[in-house]
Amino acid sequence: MHSLKKFFRFLFRKYDEYFIAKNLMSSPLDLRKARVLAFMHLFTISIGVLYEIANKLFPSVDSPDTMIGIVLVSALAYIFKRFGNFFVSGNLISLIIFLVMLESVFGTGGLYSDNLLWMMATPLTALLFANPRSGMVWLGLLVGVTFYLFYLDIMNPGYYRKQTENLDGLYYLITYAGLFIMLIGIVLIFATGQSMIIRALDEKQKELTIQKAELTRQTVALIEADEKLKSINAELEQFAYSASHDLKEPLRMIGSYVSLIKRKLGPNLDASTIEYMGFVTGGVNRMEKMLNDLLLYSRLGRNDAQLNDNDLNDTLLVVMQNLMASMERTDAAIYANKLPVLRASSVEMVQLFQNLISNSIKFRKPGMSPVIGITHHDGPDFHRFMFMDNGIGIPEKSRQSVFNIFERLHSIQDYEGSGIGLATCKKIVNNMGGNIWVEPEKQDGTAFVFTIPKSRNN
Repeated sequence: MHSLKKFFRFLFRKYDEYFIAKNLMSSPLDLRKARVLAFMHLFTISIGVLYEIANKLFPSVDSPDTMIGIVLVSALAYIFKRFGNFFVSGNLISLIIFLVMLESVFGTGGLYSDNLLWMMATPLTALLFANPRSGMVWLGLLVGVTFYLFYLDIMNPGYYRKQTENLDGLYYLITYAGLFIMLIGIVLIFATGQSMIIRALDEKQKELTIQKAELTRQTVALIEADEKLKSINAELEQFAYSASHDLKEPLRMIGSYVSLIKRKLGPNLDASTIEYMGFVTGGVNRMEKMLNDLLLYSRLGRNDAQLNDNDLNDTLLVVMQNLMASMERTDAAIYANKLPVLRASSVEMVQLFQNLISNSIKFRKPGMSPVIGITHHDGPDFHRFMFMDNGIGIPEKSRQSVFNIFERLHSIQDYEGSGIGLATCKKIVNNMGGNIWVEPEKQDGTAFVFTIPKSRNN
């Protein structure tokens, strides 16, 4: 079967190469019309050759002399191959058909000749292969010939008349003229409708091409913007890393010199000076803590090469050991259901859990031991985690901004911290393709919810 298809494709390729002009091969519709018109040339030549063979083999057979027709149609086939012009070729083959059939009509009964019906091929050929206007011109000429034959029948009664079952020339005139007009009208409507459909499809194709080009342009612009954004983010991360790293040294110098001054002049310092120096030392310590957190924040997302399967139950145990002192001091309790295994950076998962749990311990209600509940829901496309506590809660207006870097809802005197903890949580979750938010329905305490897509772990 495959070999047969290959053979037919080869024949079509050779057929197009020998009989169809190259300028007609770019359009599928033109190529199809060209193949039909070329086939008409070849079919007509073949019929003429068969008649010639019959004349040679059986001289008694009443066959017409077709050699002139073979030469003419061969010339038409060459003209069509050479120029590839439907208007010229369609009208030329219509002319040949008209002349041949006209001579046959006058020789076989005029208005009463059945060859007059075959002359309908003239306007139909021009209509289908040249254009509708040419088809209408040939139709007018054919109707004119029919009226002329009717005129001859009136002027010479019985000259063309044969056995017609008592039907006069007017009957044939009306029949032929009506048949010609109806048939050409039907084909014209079909051809016009087909051209309208083709034009509509072409316009739609052009519109789709324009839309595709616009989508391509927008896609390229988005890719360029994404690359630029990645470059800017990389520069910002590098800047944060450099700034936090380079600023540590002058802070250490400030702290060291303040300590030396305090040690050297300690007995001679008054209470106010000692207090001021304490402010400087405290500021240095807080600034160093902030720079350390900023340094950790800038490094987030750089551990993709260190991804591995992490049992979050073990991660929770590590975090609880890290926070053991503060949990004992505040009498904190943590409850959790069974947690899944995720493919992630173990360091970042410890940071995420530890920041959320330490946040709940820090912002506990006065005189109340913090209680933290951790739940996991296994969704069809994602893992959903919720960290709930019984703390002081977060005001509704601050539930979005609380994840901004250096965002603080309370003064440093009330609650210590750098304001980077929740921003770190957001960056870790976002880098894993998830989202994090404050559950709005939780009125008592705070509930942090984040999701991690399962596709990351495939």
